[in-house]
Amino acid sequence: MEEAEEESRDWSEMPSDALSAVLAKLDVADLLTGAGLVCRAWRRLTATDSTLWRRVDMSHHGDLLETEEAEAMARAAIDRAAGTVEAFWADSFVTDGLLRYLSDRAFKLKSLQLSLCDTVSNEGLAEAIKGCPQLEELEITFCSLFGNVCESVGKACPQLKSFRLNERWTILQREFAAYEGMDDDTEALGIANNMPELQYLQLIGNNLTNDGLMAILDHCPHIQSLDIRQCYNIQMDDAMKYKCARIGNLKLPHDPISDFKYRAYIASSGAYSGSDFEVDMYDDLLDVVTDDDDAEFDDDMDDVDDAGSESAMYDDVFDM
Repeated sequence: MEEAEEESRDWSEMPSDALSAVLAKLDVADLLTGAGLVCRAWRRLTATDSTLWRRVDMSHHGDLLETEEAEAMARAAIDRAAGTVEAFWADSFVTDGLLRYLSDRAFKLKSLQLSLCDTVSNEGLAEAIKGCPQLEELEITFCSLFGNVCESVGKACPQLKSFRLNERWTILQREFAAYEGMDDDTEALGIANNMPELQYLQLIGNNLTNDGLMAILDHCPHIQSLDIRQCYNIQMDDAMKYKCARIGNLKLPHDPISDFKYRAYIASSGAYSGSDFEVDMYDDLLDVVTDDDDAEFDDDMDDVDDAGSESAMYDDVFDM
């Protein structure tokens, strides 16, 4: 009897508040191509309940979907949020055009995480970030964004509390000693001079020097967590150790990096051009192996034209 009743249950009559609580646990792709297609009631709810789209997490979709399809999904999710997006997390498919689209429609954005986004430019990010004055958290990992990006972000986002700018340490000569051409405090000074409210800072693989780090510590007094792993220009002398003593959560250049969400490795140029050097997670620089065929880190992507109304392919699904 119970089995018969369960088989005949009409899920379309599920209370909307209960259904929203269930659907909120699904990711963007599941909402757009799965749950949103179950029945008219579910389709209507996913199209009209903006609370389902406050957090747009597409941080693992770049490897699963074609670039155009992933961007179309992101635009559709942004549209459904109707200006309420508070968090947007995405990877390799993001373009300058998509960031502009987000910026124009996400006035309440507080968290932005970008990873492996080779098609995002310094100028594109700087322009988009101007529309996100409430941003409190920003992650830029392996996106090849350098130079004045930190200055632009700091000036546009005065409430920024968490900033992660991660890159791959680059070897420019055969020896593993620091190469003088790699010293660069541009990002460090951009942080020091424009992010006074910063509490959490991660700079994996950055080229900053002791001078740059000192400037950050002097001008960002609220920092509680500092991660400078693989920042091999930093020399932890007595003065630097004293300066860092107040940091509650501190990770130093040669600390293990096995807990990082992406596999860390050393990129090369010059004498080793064309090869990648992967740092063993536990032995750090002591165990380096050549890995020319590792496609996991080949992030070359074709430029995608600004799609305009790419989300239309998913908007049509929700026509009622």
